[in-house]
Amino acid sequence: MTITGAKGFGRQKGRPLAFLGLLDMEGKPFTIDFIPKVRIEVVVSDDKVDLVVDTIVATAKTGTIGDGKLFVIPVSRAIRIRTGEENDAALNIEEPATLSEPLKK
Repeated sequence: MTITGAKGFGRQKGRPLAFLGLLDMEGKPFTIDFIPKVRIEVVVSDDKVDLVVDTIVATAKTGTIGDGKLFVIPVSRAIRIRTGEENDAALNIEEPATLSEPLKK
């Protein structure tokens, strides 16, 4: 899971922010009403997709504008770089190594 701060706009009202220092046709700063948002990225094995989607929707839904959107997209391949594990094996949560265990090369 990865969580990042983001800025975006939609139906909610935001506050105008200058956008990349660009100027409009009248020479004024080009602004877009951005509002702070959170982006959450989760990759799960195929057998867990429905459970994760249902859990996120049930937890995030307030019934008001701004609840967000959920996109489900296929991931064709996942690789844990350190071990070379692929796909479901790469997605499994592993036990954290302790400081007393030497790293294997």
